[in-house]
Formats: sequence, structure tokens, C-alpha cells
Amino acid sequence: MEPPVTYVTLLLLNVFEFSSGIIHNSGKERTYFSCSGDGILTGLHTIKLFLTTDNLKVYCFFRNENESPSREILGLFTSGGLAPNMIIMNSTYYGGYHFKLTPFSDRLEWIIDIPRENITVNTDIAAIEQWIIKITMHEGLNIYDTDGTLLDIVREPIIQWNLGRVLTEMELKTLYPDVEDIKVTKSPCANDVALIGFIMKPSSNGVFIGKTISGFWTYEECIWYDMTEIIYAELKDEHEGLTVIDLVLTNHFLVILTSLGLYVSSDLRYPKTSQIKLSRAEFCGFERVDYIRGKLWYNEKCFANRESFEVDYVTITFKRNRTLSESSSCFFSKEPFLHWLPCVLSTNKNEGSIPRVITFLIDQETESGIYFFHLPDTKETYVTVAMLKDGKPSTRPKFPSFRFPSTFTYPLGMLFHPRSHFLYVYGNQVWVSMDGGNTFEMVCNLFLHHVRKTSHSFYTSDIVLMVEDGRILTTKAGFLRYNELGTLNDTIFTLYYDQLGYIHKLTPQAFDAGSKLLGYGSSGSIFGKAPDLGFETALVPQYISPNEMFFFSYVPLTMPTRIQWQKRFRTIHFGKMIKFSKGGAAYIRNIYDHRTEPVGLQTSAHTTIMEPFGMEDSKDSPCLLSNLEITYSGNVYYTLTLLSKDPQNSFKSTDVEKSVVVPGHSSFLIMEIKDEWTASAFATMPQIIKSTLTFSAGSWFLYNFGTVGGRNWTISAKPCNFLIQEDSLDFMSLNLVKYIDVGNKVDFQFKIIPTDISTYPVPPTTVIIGNPVLVDINAIGTFDVNQNFLLKVQVAGKLFKKGSTSLSLILWEGPTSCFATTLLPTIKSSCSYLRTMHHTPGRHIPPEDWISGVHKDSQGFNMIKTLPINYRPPSHMGISIPLTDNFYHADPSKPIPRNLFHRSKETGKYKQCANVTSRAKCNCSEHQKFSHAVAFSDCKEKVHRFKFPVTQYPVVLEIFNERDKVSAEPPYLVTITEVNMRKNWQLKHNEPENVKKMKNYLEPLLKTPVYNPLGLNLTIKGSELFHFKVSVVPGVSFCDLSEEFQIYVDDVPLPFPGHALIAVATSVVLGGLIFIAFVFQLRNIHPLRAVKKFITGRHTLTSSTTVNS
Repeated sequence: MEPPVTYVTLLLLNVFEFSSGIIHNSGKERTYFSCSGDGILTGLHTIKLFLTTDNLKVYCFFRNENESPSREILGLFTSGGLAPNMIIMNSTYYGGYHFKLTPFSDRLEWIIDIPRENITVNTDIAAIEQWIIKITMHEGLNIYDTDGTLLDIVREPIIQWNLGRVLTEMELKTLYPDVEDIKVTKSPCANDVALIGFIMKPSSNGVFIGKTISGFWTYEECIWYDMTEIIYAELKDEHEGLTVIDLVLTNHFLVILTSLGLYVSSDLRYPKTSQIKLSRAEFCGFERVDYIRGKLWYNEKCFANRESFEVDYVTITFKRNRTLSESSSCFFSKEPFLHWLPCVLSTNKNEGSIPRVITFLIDQETESGIYFFHLPDTKETYVTVAMLKDGKPSTRPKFPSFRFPSTFTYPLGMLFHPRSHFLYVYGNQVWVSMDGGNTFEMVCNLFLHHVRKTSHSFYTSDIVLMVEDGRILTTKAGFLRYNELGTLNDTIFTLYYDQLGYIHKLTPQAFDAGSKLLGYGSSGSIFGKAPDLGFETALVPQYISPNEMFFFSYVPLTMPTRIQWQKRFRTIHFGKMIKFSKGGAAYIRNIYDHRTEPVGLQTSAHTTIMEPFGMEDSKDSPCLLSNLEITYSGNVYYTLTLLSKDPQNSFKSTDVEKSVVVPGHSSFLIMEIKDEWTASAFATMPQIIKSTLTFSAGSWFLYNFGTVGGRNWTISAKPCNFLIQEDSLDFMSLNLVKYIDVGNKVDFQFKIIPTDISTYPVPPTTVIIGNPVLVDINAIGTFDVNQNFLLKVQVAGKLFKKGSTSLSLILWEGPTSCFATTLLPTIKSSCSYLRTMHHTPGRHIPPEDWISGVHKDSQGFNMIKTLPINYRPPSHMGISIPLTDNFYHADPSKPIPRNLFHRSKETGKYKQCANVTSRAKCNCSEHQKFSHAVAFSDCKEKVHRFKFPVTQYPVVLEIFNERDKVSAEPPYLVTITEVNMRKNWQLKHNEPENVKKMKNYLEPLLKTPVYNPLGLNLTIKGSELFHFKVSVVPGVSFCDLSEEFQIYVDDVPLPFPGHALIAVATSVVLGGLIFIAFVFQLRNIHPLRAVKKFITGRHTLTSSTTVNS
């Protein structure tokens, strides 16, 4: 075990490497943190956290080399002032949270406690993205990063339902012998939430489905349900032979194809009962024999923050020729999947000429339908694309059909890679289209074998192809090359990618993610040692420069044509590495086929030499000590003659299949040793040999890439040799979503950093847009002095039309071993839910003062007004006659003031506090209490307070995006209303010529005044609360941008004529008093003396003495 100080030293050293930006493909050899929500080590290789209605509590342990928590290392980090950060992100959100830096005396973990509302305030059931979390020692420095996931189990739709009776462990085990195959489907937005279904043998009966919320990491976590009775409830008569055939989990619905029909759930977002309900879709003329050969097709897209144009489609195909009474053997429907339409209509009566629909998919990016056809009579296979009209495919194709070669004999399926526009067709060949089905390019040719299943990871862009002979092939989305992972010998299995791109092998009895996993998705441990992709034949090296070499593969002239592919370079070798046992390695850049010459060398591989190859020496081949003469001997052979007749320097039998290499000349493959001085050979470049060649000893060399004595070269996947650097935090998510409003644009900037020598400065990336009609794209790439490739991409909105398209950045030179080779941001020409407009008050009040309700200015005036309970603003009829429906600071248990007049009693309606008896039951959150929205007026308690008069108050408006803000200015003209119908206020704004033209055009249409938000000023001539709503005019933004703000006007003088009457009355009284005083003085009347005499005169003296006479 490394000492703890080593970790801190590495931490400090890493600070100076890649000190800014996001680095992909830097490699994570292992996970450093183990985290859980309950403080118990889970034993899982990755981090799985779950968000409930309570706070999110996370306990994190630092793993040492033995994968166990270390108190010593944790204490060392803590004493150094270091604690981890937790980053929570998805395609549109990025937030950082810090663990507590607390001395630990008896604990092994760091702890963080995050209130749910700090992560999300929503609790409604909806399709939402599963968050990716990253635990790191320092944000942005890629130090000790460990990835995990956070799932909101309050909102994920399928989790809220009971799928039937839960099976016991013993009941489940009794099903294993009768399982024929398994099917898996996963939530489009949360790939850790998945369903697995057993396809039972005909002798068995039942629908058995398992549900996981942690990505099948453990078999015990998966809950198994018996849905048989739920299916039976929808059947009328036939109950025998019931089993799952296929299943699809869309964003809002569950679709299950069984041997007795197709069943669709109700909308998963609105659970009316705890147990799921299914309805049966009717297909006239189709029976059990048809359903068991049916298949469901689905274009997986996540509809979190769903737009109006986003809708799920599902297709069902039946593997049979339709009869004349049937409309189709293929049907499709969009949610809620109540009406199923035929994919294609044909009036052709010739059954043999009717193409069989293998697959039909809806391409939502281009609003088109894509058919994968196969003609039974001609064995012709082709793809046709039709535009959608009124939700139905048009009979006229969008462009000419793409016809596959005749070697594509066994077509099986077509699908889109999730959240992308890469369209794959598969069978005995695999093809990919990057333009929506217009053209295709071959990825691989399996000849006599075929792909039976595929599995995809949207996060890492990994794709696995399961071949019927057990081989597992892999590729990356958008790549034209592939690799072999290994072979699985399980009779029944499937492969599944979880949210983070870890691959899992699923069998009826067990789930396996492997044991030796790296810090990111890795599949090697499931399949064991990586296979050698080499083939049993001799290779002939041919130098074309000091750093480049061609390898020609030898195919015997007598070998049957049908098996010659076994000794040829194939597409699987493209992008791989040739390694030699004597030292040396080269990366394969291209594969070439040779039709005629050189004879016997049918294919070649163009390679870049990364490490020089070891040559034969005179001990292994004494002939190297002799001079060599090469002559053309006729037919296709060349004769190699040793000019030295020394018996010690002759050819040996082991020299067969060795290659003679002479710099600047053709190479030769020794085919036969005729005698000790003579050999026959093939030439790699016969066309340049014009005469007899003679070479002295030491000027020619031998390489042994033959098979005599065993093959000593291999072909394997090359290591990742590219880093991708992104300067901003956007691509913390590999699949971010960017919104483009009308007239706006987004910019991306990347740096591709090669970690090895590049022979040619060829741009290593390709940029592809899914729907070029929707947006304009401009990509500029340059090389710097270090041969790093700098790519700048700008995407701008094109039309005032909503839509969505994928932007693909493919690192085509990167090997499949790289974690990130394809970045798939989604561009939405729509309104971002994070795009808002805000009013910036003219004065700042700290949050703590809003809570206390006191914030005084320099003159002692409190700038916060706490509204009276059940307050309603005045109306034009007077302060005591409110006419608005909006209550502020509502409390149903308290009396309603200003409610004496009949019209006031008729108005006023509670919103948040409706049908409750007290304010506590209104459930007003802190967010609602501070919100300016009229929808939360019941909760509003405090507002900005101003002294009368309010003149030329600046209405400053700013538009906020995900990470920046801009001032609202033309063309974002606005309208302003007072929500409580108050009138005594006015606005002043600037009217340049362009604004005046827009104002004159818009006001008759909107029937309300239109203002320029730049330099907008407000004057208020009334008292008490004014509640304004500012809205951007339609047509300049996809967003319904609006903002509300309140102003309470206080210290208002009495309204006319009250002030004048008081002044006049006061003047009259004072004047009267002065006049009376003047008259008293004139008449010498002293009222004070008279009063004094009156008072003293009333005081008489009496005596108690008596006189006796």
C-alpha cells in the first residue's frame, strides 16, 4: 500500500496539469471514492445514489490500494484543508456541492447533507434525466475523479407502479429451466431504470418481468413480478401459451408484446391505482403464430423538459407476408398508442413483388419515415425515406432508395443510436447512415454469420453487436470500424449498458458487470483476455517512408474463393495495432484490396510505425551475410539468388515466409527454398521492377512475419491516443442539450490533443448535423505548433420553426478504446426552460433582511413592506373598495379587511390557500413567499416599499440564459399591465425609428401599448401596492418571456380635496382667533383677569367659633 503522503503529493502535482477546462480520455485507472446514502459500503464499483422527498445525505470513503476505506488518508486530507466536491449534472444542469471539512476522530467518511429543493423543487411524476455525479478532490483539475449516478425515485414514472404479484426466490428459480430467451428495455432518460422479461418455452405459461433501479448491478436488487393475471384480465378466451415476446419502455408508456397480443399501459405519469393497468391493441387477422414472430421497434430519445414537437413512436412488425384482406404486416403508433396505422399501403396483387417491411422508424429530427425493405423474390434489400404528412408517411419518397449490395443476404433490423441521428441496419452486414437514410457506409461484413442483437450506450456512444456464434463485437457511434471484445458461451444471455456506460451480461440466473473495472465503463473483465484479431497467414512489410509501412497479406493461389476472407485484412482491422514479438508496433490507418497485383497479396494495411520492428539477424538467417541477386523468373515468381557460395551463409528451411526488405525497393515474400542458394518469392511492387536487382550484404534485411514455426505477430485494439479538451463546463456532460432562440447562436470550442506522432496533419474530427434545414453550422479547424487540432463550431438558428436536431462531433481517428470519441450535443430550436427574464430592482436588499422584514435607508425609512393579512390593493373606486381577485399574505383563518361593500365581497379568490382553513395548510414554500408571480400571491408577504412620489423609476430588464445574461433591448419589445387593474401609473420610453415602426405594426395586432425595454421608466401617482407584469411581444422569441414585480407606495398625502379642506379650515380658525384677540384688546377687555377674579371670588372663608350672649 502506498503511504498516505503519496496521495497528497499526487494531488499537488496534478494541479499543474490541465489546470483549466474539461479533459476527456485522460484515463481513470480505478475509482477513488466509495459513496452511499446510508453510510454503509455497498461493494459496488460505481456510486448509486437515490433522491427521495427528504434531504440527500451522502457518505463518502476514500479507497486505498486495497479498495478499503482508510482513516489515515482521510485524516491527512482533512488536516490539509481538503475535502471532496460533489458535482451533479445532466444535459442542461451543472451544480457543485462541498463536503463538510470537519475533524474526524472516529469516522472514516466525509458527509454532505443537501436539501432536496437545492437540487430540484419539482415533485411531479415525469420523464426526467438521471443525474450524473462526480466526486472529485478539486473541481476542474481531474483529480481523483469518481463517477456515479443520482436517481430521483419520486418522479421516475415506472417506479411509481406495482407491476403485479412479486415473485419469491423459490418461484423465480423454478422458472429458469423454461426460459428460452430474455428481453431488456430501459427508461430513455434514466438508463439505470430497466425492465427484463423472460421469453418462456411453449410448454410454459406466464409473463414474468424484473425491474431494477440501479442498472442490474446485483441480482438481489432486481424485483421480479408476475404480470400474468393483469394480461388475463384483458383476454377473452385463449389463455394458453402466454409469454413475453418483446417489450419497450418509452418516456411515458410501457408496451409489451406477448404471444397473445400487444398490450399498452396507461400514461405512467398519472397513477390512478397502485397496480399498473394494460389495454390490448387489436390487429385484425393476427393470431398467436404471428405474435410470437413479431417485434417492436423504438427510436429511443429522452423527452425531459418535453417540447410540443416531441412525441414517442413505436412500430410493430410481423414476420409474414400479408394477405389481401390485411392492410399491412407492419403498424406504427404515437403515444398514447391507441390507434395503430399501417406503415405502408400497397395495391399490388403480386405477393412476390410486395416488399416485406423489416423495420419502420420515425425520424423525428427530419419529420420523415424510414423503411427497411426486403424483396423475397429478388432478394433485394433497400432503405426508403418518406416525408410525413398529417402524421402519415407519404407515398412519394424523399430521395431515391439506397440499395444494398447482393452480399447483404440476411437483413434483420434497423435502429437509431439513442439520442443521435446515426441510423444502423444489421444482419450479416452492418451499415450506418449519417444523413437520415439517404446513403449508407459499411461498418462490417460477417459473411456467413449475422448480428442477432445490439445494445447501445448513449453516454459513451458504445455499441455492442451480438453475433449468433457468441462473438461480441463493438464499435462507437459514427465509426466505420469495429473491434472484437471476445466470445460468450452462455446459451441465453443479453448485454445491457447502464447510465454510465458500464456493460452488463444478463442471464436468467445472474447479472455480471465484471470484476476488474476501470474508473469508467469497461467491458474487458466480462469477456476475459482481449482476443487476437490476427489471422493465420504471412505478412509482407513494405516501407514507403521511415515512419510508414504497408503490410501485405498472403493468400495461397489455390485457396477456394469462398474462404479467402480468412487470410485477408478486413474492416475489423481498421484502426487497430500490429504488434511484433521481437519488438515493434504500428497503427493501421487504412485497409486496401488488390484485384490483380500484386499476385498472391490480395489485401494490404497502411500503417504508421510507432515503434521500429525487430529484424532477423545472421544467427537466425545466415543468408543475410551474402550478397543477393533478384531476377524475374516468369509467371508470378521472382528468383532470389545468394551470390556468396559459403555453405555457412545459405538459405534455411525456416526462411520460408520471411520477407526481404530493401529500402527504396519492392519487398519480397519467400515462398519456397529451391536449394541452399536459391529461393522463389512474391513481390509487393512488381510493376517497379524493370531489371535484375543486386544488393550487397548489409543493404538488405529479413523480417519474419510468417507462420512457419508459429505466428509471432498479433493485431489488437490500439490504446487511446487522443485527449479532448473543452474549455467551458458545458461538456462535463457528453450529451448536453443546447437551446437556440430566434436569431441566437451557440458556440463550441474543442482542442484535440494527440498523444503520439501523427504522420499527416489530417483533421481528426468530423462534424455532422442531423437536420441541416433547421440550423446553420459553421466549423473551423486549425492546427497549432504542437499539432493539436483546434475546432470551433458555431450553430445558429435558421427559421422561426421549432425542432430538434443532433450535432455529432466524431473523433474518427480515435480508437474504440477511448472513453469519449463521439460527442452528441442536441440542439433544440426552442425555448430553454432556463431562459427567463428578470427585473433588476434599483436597490439591493440582502436575503437576510427580506426574512427579517427590515432594511432601512440612510434616513431610517424601512424599504420593505410587510403586507397586512388577506390584503387586497385598492381600486379606482377607492381604497376601501378592492375589486381584484388576488389576495396577498393570505390566511383563511383570519378576517378579510376592506370587505364591506358588495362588489368587494364578490371578488377575491384564494389560490394556494383555496379549500384550507389556515395559512399553515397553504403549504407555501420559501420560494413561493419571495416569488413575484401572481400565481403565488397568496404566499407573498413582503414587497419593495417606496416613498411617494415614485417618479422615473427605471424598469431594468435582463434576459438570463444557462450561463449568461443580456439586457433586454430591441427587438425584444414589451407590453406592461397592472394585474390588479390599477390605472394611476404611466411609462416613458425611447422611440428610435426602428422601434417606432415595430410599435406601429404591433399595437393594432396586440391591442395594447408596446414599449422599448431600453430606457424604460415608470411613474406612479397612486398609493399602496402596484403589481406589474412585463411581457415580451410574440414573434421575437420561442419563449413566453415575462416578469412580474411589485412596488408598495407609502407616505402618501391625502387625496384631493382633503388636503385643501384641512388647510382652509386651519386658516379660518387661526384668523378667527386673531380677530377676537384684537377686539378684546380694543375694548380693553381682559378675559384672563375676569377668569382670575371669577376663580378667586368663589373661594370664601368660614369660622367654626361661636359667641354666647
